[in-house]
Amino acid sequence: MKKILTFIAVIALFFVGFGFIFGTHDAAKEDTKKTAEVKKTAAVNNSEKVKTIDVPTLFLHGYSGTKNSMGHMMDRLASNGDATRSLVVSVTPEGAVNVTGDWDKFAKNPLIQVLFEDNKSSLTNQTVWLQNVMLKLKSEYHIPSVNVVGHSMGGVDWTGYLEEVGNKPDFPTVKKFVAIGSPFNGLEIGKDGKTAYDLTETGPATQTERFANFMTNKKVIPATLEVLNIAGDVEDGTKSDTSVSLASALSGKFIFNQVASYKELTFTGKQAQHSKLHENKDVDAAVSDFLWPSS
Repeated sequence: MKKILTFIAVIALFFVGFGFIFGTHDAAKEDTKKTAEVKKTAAVNNSEKVKTIDVPTLFLHGYSGTKNSMGHMMDRLASNGDATRSLVVSVTPEGAVNVTGDWDKFAKNPLIQVLFEDNKSSLTNQTVWLQNVMLKLKSEYHIPSVNVVGHSMGGVDWTGYLEEVGNKPDFPTVKKFVAIGSPFNGLEIGKDGKTAYDLTETGPATQTERFANFMTNKKVIPATLEVLNIAGDVEDGTKSDTSVSLASALSGKFIFNQVASYKELTFTGKQAQHSKLHENKDVDAAVSDFLWPSS
């Protein structure tokens, strides 16, 4: 009888121990699962906290331009949620650079406005001033790369800058360039839409000195550059935006035919007039789609 009771006690202890082991194992598995879930959640939360740094875009007015020239376009792009107004950079006639506004490198597509106090100066001077601006942005704001937009002479200025600086490491790398109504080959307009500067398959029939210089120095332009060239035609028979002919604006295709990508768009009608191009919401959309295709 004692042997039977002893045997039963041993069996009971075995099952109790067995149950304890498996219970502990299941609890450990559950704890491991919960720990893994916590770690996974933490990883997701951490990834959500990682902030992206977008490439800022500089906007430059044309000949005799003011803060309103590109300012309204910048305001619309910001109000649409595509971008964020950021710094305003003004340059004195002596080339001194003054910056106002707050710089947040984590802002969505920061917009930087560039203003020349002497807004009727030469291409040579304005090219130097842009170098001063870019040096300051690189050295003091640690901006490694930018996009640039220029209306009229502003587009010519950026072209001069690109051909002067190219890929020099002291300056921010220019990723994308938008020219709006820029006279790359002079300002002649024909009443019948014809001039000596009309385009042929190989380039303008006649080249201005400025255009010839651009063609000579275009090898300095970064091969990685992406370009959007916008022209206007008010459709009054002159084939122009009333200030710049289609031929002059679109002659840019020969200056930028060696870059990573080149696209040109021609807008028509009353809103394609030279000073209205930067007030045209269709132009806004084209600029936004080009600069920030994923926004």
